[in-house]
Amino acid sequence: MRVPSRYHKIDGWRGFWIPGRAIAGASDTGMSYDSPAPSDKVKEEIGRFRAAMREAGIRTRLRWGGSSNVFMGKRWVTVADFADFARATELAHDWLKEHRDDTRYIHDAV
Repeated sequence: MRVPSRYHKIDGWRGFWIPGRAIAGASDTGMSYDSPAPSDKVKEEIGRFRAAMREAGIRTRLRWGGSSNVFMGKRWVTVADFADFARATELAHDWLKEHRDDTRYIHDAV
């Protein structure tokens, strides 16, 4: 089943699209020495999150998206199977809450 993307509005002229099956996301600002969201650290957090989803039997995929900041991209974790979406959203919420003190970049997508 196709789930339409949704628009996250920041203000009157800024925002970004969230893939329909996204359950978590993170900003990625590359590997510059002064990057506030370095790619390697973002990948590590997303990897831990995906491992938890895999352990729960939920297959995920990674998607790239744009943002309103030319120096930043968005990484999205999406569920591979729509049948897992509701459960994955719930698990993602719980995981993000549990790991709020040891993550800096990953956030929910709903």
